[in-house]
Amino acid sequence: MKMYRRLKLVILCLLWHGSTLAQMERQWILDGQLRNFGYDLGFGYQQGLKDQSQKKGYGVRIGSMNSPKEIYVINNTLPGSQPFKIDKVNYAWVLRPYVSFHHDFTQRKSRNEVGMSIFGSAQLPVAYSWPIYIWLYEGNSPFDGYSDVQYNPEIHDSRLIGGTASFTRGFGKGRFTPGLGLSGGVSLEWGSYRSMSNVLSFGVMTDAFVQKIQIMHTTENNAFIFPMLFVNFAFGFGK
Repeated sequence: MKMYRRLKLVILCLLWHGSTLAQMERQWILDGQLRNFGYDLGFGYQQGLKDQSQKKGYGVRIGSMNSPKEIYVINNTLPGSQPFKIDKVNYAWVLRPYVSFHHDFTQRKSRNEVGMSIFGSAQLPVAYSWPIYIWLYEGNSPFDGYSDVQYNPEIHDSRLIGGTASFTRGFGKGRFTPGLGLSGGVSLEWGSYRSMSNVLSFGVMTDAFVQKIQIMHTTENNAFIFPMLFVNFAFGFGK
């Protein structure tokens, strides 16, 4: 008798779980984001119960981190000279795993409707910064030319810099800096098909790192807190 009750309980639990899964909507997300100090590309996953206004998302984004103090210059007097950013000594890219929460004000139930929602997310940004190498002009006749060296504004005359070396040069000499981030905003969703959607989002985001991210050589031009405005366009599929 006890065995029968246990079996019945297990069957009821499986039926309830199956019913919940049947009502669950899932969507994969590909997105691109423009913001202060750079841009991001991302991949994520969003789910929620059908006809309910709350949804949860998970994903990761990766993108560049720039400084508002960056200035392009070029030496027109040097042969083959290319633009470079004066005083910028490091590249910085950020990986942002995140979890997001969404609340729908209006749901898109057909291709003629536009859904609107608000969202908030928490992220764990990890910045990786590595040194920039430049092309330094060496006018030693008759073998004058360029050599690639790690950029140091204290010893390298900007009048002898002919551009920036390969983006990956010096990548192995980088360092990681962890942080914490928060974001929030408003999203508009539309699309031609029920199972596919386009989402345009606007919002604010802040990343705070455990120490300053050294992008510029001049210390006061660097920061460890980055408040940002952003616009994000995402493509979702598979409900």
